[in-house]
Amino acid sequence: MACIGLLFGTGCLAQSSGVINSITGHVTDEAGADIAGAHIEVGHEWASVTDEAGRYAFQNVKPGAYIITASYLGFETIQKTIRLNQGESISVDFLLEIAAVELNEISVSSKSEANALRESTANVEVLEVKSLYAQSIHTSDVIKQISGVNVRQAGGFGSNAEVFINGMSGKQVKFFIDGIPISYFGSGLSLNVLPINLMKQIEVYKGVVPVHLGADALGGAINIIPRKAYHSYLDASYSFGSFNSHKANVNGQLVNHQSNLLIGINSFYNYSDNNYSVDVEIPDQFGNPHPATVKRFHDRFSNYLMNIYGGVFDKTYADRLVISARYSGLDDDIQHNAIMAQPYGETVYNESTLGFSIEYQKKNLLPSVDLKWYGGLNRTTGNFVDTTLNVYTWDGMIYRRRTDGGEISTSRNLLELQSRNALSRLNMNFHPWEDGQLTINVFSSWFRRTGQDPIAAAFYGRDYYAYPTVLVKNASGLAYKHTFGNHLESYTAIKSYAYSADGYAIQNLEFQPNEQSVFNMGYSQSFRYSFDEKFLTKVSYEYATRLPDEFELFGDFTLVRPNPFLEPEQSHNANLSGQYNRKKLEIDLNVFYRLTENIIWLRTSQFFAQYQNLLKAVVKGSDVEVRYRPFPFLRFKFNTTFQDIRNRSPRNVTGSVDDRYFDARLPNIPYWFGNGELRYQKQGILGTAGSFSTWWSAHFVHDYFLFWAVDGNRDLKNSIPSQFIQNVGMSFALEDNRFSITVEAFNVFNQKAFDNFNVQRPGRAFNITLRNHIK
Repeated sequence: MACIGLLFGTGCLAQSSGVINSITGHVTDEAGADIAGAHIEVGHEWASVTDEAGRYAFQNVKPGAYIITASYLGFETIQKTIRLNQGESISVDFLLEIAAVELNEISVSSKSEANALRESTANVEVLEVKSLYAQSIHTSDVIKQISGVNVRQAGGFGSNAEVFINGMSGKQVKFFIDGIPISYFGSGLSLNVLPINLMKQIEVYKGVVPVHLGADALGGAINIIPRKAYHSYLDASYSFGSFNSHKANVNGQLVNHQSNLLIGINSFYNYSDNNYSVDVEIPDQFGNPHPATVKRFHDRFSNYLMNIYGGVFDKTYADRLVISARYSGLDDDIQHNAIMAQPYGETVYNESTLGFSIEYQKKNLLPSVDLKWYGGLNRTTGNFVDTTLNVYTWDGMIYRRRTDGGEISTSRNLLELQSRNALSRLNMNFHPWEDGQLTINVFSSWFRRTGQDPIAAAFYGRDYYAYPTVLVKNASGLAYKHTFGNHLESYTAIKSYAYSADGYAIQNLEFQPNEQSVFNMGYSQSFRYSFDEKFLTKVSYEYATRLPDEFELFGDFTLVRPNPFLEPEQSHNANLSGQYNRKKLEIDLNVFYRLTENIIWLRTSQFFAQYQNLLKAVVKGSDVEVRYRPFPFLRFKFNTTFQDIRNRSPRNVTGSVDDRYFDARLPNIPYWFGNGELRYQKQGILGTAGSFSTWWSAHFVHDYFLFWAVDGNRDLKNSIPSQFIQNVGMSFALEDNRFSITVEAFNVFNQKAFDNFNVQRPGRAFNITLRNHIK
């Protein structure tokens, strides 16, 4: 049977192979986006709703003539007449048009879940990532394309990543997986190595962080929403590319709709040699340095995950009850110090985490009360090995041998760390009336770590690592959201933050124990006003506190030394934003202000680093993003961000003899950056039911100084140079994305790339991804 009438929702009718006597199909809107939850009715005998991919299926349908109806709130209802013969399998696709219905001058239209969040009081960007499943990218690659967001990595794949959101950076920005801090899951699941295939969408909050994200974020947060569709599927992909990089993902789920049971698996394995070329200096036999271009030789990285889950859904006692068991970890060769001045040839770190969790959700558990609860336990084992006396040069050769000390530490290390942590998150929503909702969120966590190192113990005279470090934290919040008519919405929240830390520091070979407890409050107020369906504005203010975490307080016993004397950070955050939304054109503008005290920053040296309280700073800036879709198959996106971060610390804090650093721009932080993307996507390519897409993307960062701009001759100062990195790719997928192949080229013009001073990032790289998706 041939395909007919694709425009104006008349549908597409095609014969396909599959289950005998079946009817399947796909429902999309005019922009080509999937419509989840659309109602599909076959005659008056069968009915269903589309899943998150906009798909539906009826099996073992009796032969005969039927009228198929597709409907969804806010869209025109479409009907199609078909005849199903014995032994046939028919595919019927629908393209629904938005319907605007005016009743007494009130316009009623529909919004997707993502658009509804964008237009809430929260200053948030939402990325639906399903279209990126076929690409070989990770979360950090995606979020750096958002206005106001920049990501700095200290090398190739698997290297540490620092995220900036509207002037806030590092630990000031919190990362979550479905409202649970991502740090809880271990280093093997950190943001910079997390595959896109595990998630449904990414939410980036700028400024005020809602209370349902139960943690002490100071000026922004990133929340990853995992895939939770209730249908059976298998999604497997494998990619390979430059620098001997391999990435494999297998995600699957079996759902029994008769008994409402589900069981599934999430898994991945990533590996890379990271042996890209870098420009360095290598000493000759007399110790004189000479320029050279070599490949990195000790930078292998791999990480992995195996997560198995099972549970029930849509039961009288639970909307969702899922138990998970997870094993994850990483293996990491450490190639150099923080500024890439000294290569390492044998130092390694590996880590593994075994975790268990329970997730429970129930709407109307009590009248007008919805409840969500998450509880989890983890055990993490880490090993840091730095025992060699060899000194390496950048060509991988042994230059000489030391008489004592390791490549990083003065004592040498054969360190094993054992960590345990537990957490609980309770979220309750109370909605006693139509226009108001009260939210209560309580997040608590416990962390304990001990270690042993026989080599360091022999050097210091005792094993300091055997002393336990303990951290207990609680973040609680209460929020009320109220809607005033059709135009104004308010969100008011108060938060409390508390922690108790028991740790120690080693200074001048002396053991210095320390205990401290801290309690702080925070509050926020946000408003959103909609002038009409095209234009809205938001304004928000928050006084926020961020508590130091276990790594800032206790170090990692490798490159970061402990500092149990840290004080919490506090910040006053204000945002003013506006949105202009048309069918083809969308514009977002955001202006932000931050005043932060007791900034916790990572002070680095050639051999180690330590978190310290130092600065008071003010941040002023703005970001703008334009999205234009002139045709359903073509879209363009551009954004740019300017952030001016100034020192407000007095000279007794900076250590200066005068006030020349007061109101000076903070060094080593980018202040102007932007992104662009052009994407073409066409369905029904070459007369098939498949799709073809191709894209170009670019990332720009203006140059900035490594040290204070007010010191020295500007022409002779160290700086991180301006960069304009471009990527291209293309992908072809069969019908229903059953199979796809994607080819990508990163940094196509092989530009020198630096996110940090003197730390070179990969040059030109190529990647091929194969994906198979079965439903």
